[in-house]
Amino acid sequence: MTQSHGDDVVPESSAGGRKPAHRDAVERESNLPTIAALRAFVLSAQYRNFSRAADELEITQSGVSRAVRSIEDATGALLFERTGHGLVLTEPGALYLTEATEILSNLGAATLRLSTFQSGSERLHIATLPSLGSRWLAPRIGRFLNANPTIELTVTASIGQFSFEASDVDAAIHYGTDAWPDSQSEFLMDEVLIPVCRPDLIVGGKADPSALLGMRLIQHSHRPTAWREWFREIGMSHPNPTAGPVFEQYQMGIEAALAGLGTILMPPFMVLEELTSGRFVPLHDVPVRSPWSYFLIYPRTKRSKVAVQKMRSWLRAEAKRTVEQTARIFVK
Repeated sequence: MTQSHGDDVVPESSAGGRKPAHRDAVERESNLPTIAALRAFVLSAQYRNFSRAADELEITQSGVSRAVRSIEDATGALLFERTGHGLVLTEPGALYLTEATEILSNLGAATLRLSTFQSGSERLHIATLPSLGSRWLAPRIGRFLNANPTIELTVTASIGQFSFEASDVDAAIHYGTDAWPDSQSEFLMDEVLIPVCRPDLIVGGKADPSALLGMRLIQHSHRPTAWREWFREIGMSHPNPTAGPVFEQYQMGIEAALAGLGTILMPPFMVLEELTSGRFVPLHDVPVRSPWSYFLIYPRTKRSKVAVQKMRSWLRAEAKRTVEQTARIFVK
């Protein structure tokens, strides 16, 4: 005969008394060892000695022994063989040591991550396009770190969309549109493009679009129609705007252009140093806006993370500064 009690079914024993139905150990708080008991077991296993574990924990030897025994009593498994030469892990004890050590390590790491939300130190992981990271973010990021010395920053390279849930990335500087599933999007700046080349490649020293007709066009593999679209926007005809050496990343194309391979179509901020130093000259005096823009993308769960909001504010200010710097290049 049984009696119902909520969602549990309580069977009666043959002696007429009741005993609780079996439940998973995770659901029964009394079956879970305390953190102190786990630490006592792990240290005892590492030292093969209750006394040394007690010294480490600053408790008595009998306290360590009782903590280990509490796990054995709760599970019915013997963790150690007590011998005249010290403690020897049993087979289940050795397996439990591996899992308990990982649990304590993960718990410690999780607690550290949690503490950074309110503590003076906070980790921030940003993903960005490789060339954008090296040509734009890296030269400027010192200003952010100087203003936020407690933030521990990691910057990784990433191309295209990825899953925030499957990574530890807090935010991404994304090029394209603001369409990113389950994420918050912050506009940073539009992309504008100009052709640039080494000044010694310009025949007769005339830096205008007509010089492009006799020059090699450096292509970008992810933007195969960029030159064609650019020529169309300025109303100029080119016999073969998709011909020329193709590079996967802007950085590669920039180095090729600096070596004199030809002209490259670039966002001015990517080559700001080369333009201001005279290593590159623009072949058109009006930047042409591309269909794409730059955005800061972050999951909605990171909206309240202080470091993300600090990075957000800094990036928006830095993008505004970059737009102003670009405009000054073309002031006659």
